[in-house]
Amino acid sequence: MHPASKVARTTALAALVLAGAHAPAAAEETATDEAHAEEHDAEASVFRVTRFANWLFLSFLQDETNDNETWGLEFESQLNLGRYQMKNISYFEINQYDRGVPGQPPGNPNPAPDPANGMGDIISGFWFSKRSAGGHHGGHHFAPGFAMQFPTASSDTLGGGKWAIGPSFDYEYESGRLFAGAIALQVWSFAGDADRKDVSMLMIKPFVFFSLAKNWDLLYLPYGITVYWNKAPGEKVYLPLGGGIQRSLKLGSADLNLAAQLFKNFVRPKKGTVYDLRFLVELSF
Repeated sequence: MHPASKVARTTALAALVLAGAHAPAAAEETATDEAHAEEHDAEASVFRVTRFANWLFLSFLQDETNDNETWGLEFESQLNLGRYQMKNISYFEINQYDRGVPGQPPGNPNPAPDPANGMGDIISGFWFSKRSAGGHHGGHHFAPGFAMQFPTASSDTLGGGKWAIGPSFDYEYESGRLFAGAIALQVWSFAGDADRKDVSMLMIKPFVFFSLAKNWDLLYLPYGITVYWNKAPGEKVYLPLGGGIQRSLKLGSADLNLAAQLFKNFVRPKKGTVYDLRFLVELSF
């Protein structure tokens, strides 16, 4: 498929997603319900969706005829239980792959070579910490937890075919104009298709935001640094470097964040993605 056609289709998809950004109205209702619940019973258990992100990106490979398109969906929620809270982030992708790409979608170290369109595996993390006044944790915040991978992919090209679980943590630091940190997880497969190779994956998702001016930020928010321990030397690691810019707006009671970033995978498998052009449409509640 011609690259210009792909860009046009991805831009159209971005417009559709942005036009539908009002869809998570249920999250606003949940937040309203939470406020009422806290008024009547401060100790009540409260669940709410805190963030909904659309990731739209193009993956550029060495062979331009195999460039791929991805729509990533990310949901963040919080469950309050008295003095404690559990944070969850769940992520999956809708992919259009002209061929299998090593390590992408995440959790699939040995994809089938065939082209495929459809859903990838779900990766979900759970982190636990004490609640803080006003939801603000101060300069440093560390939350231990665990992560899981679910074999939800619609084809062997798009998923690992394995159930996997392992430890994880979420670290955040805030000082002045800087907000930074990382989410890290290590998962090992424990069940799944017998004819698929075991998964042992380390993923580190760093994030850096630096405020340039009101509602404008520089950011480094990559796909993730991934290591597949079971693969051959030279085929184990993705290391993306790059970044971009983000604009923040108000959309009713929610915050709307729009971002664009470009990354190059300086360390990658031989047939892996060279460049990623990533667009973000995000609602925070």
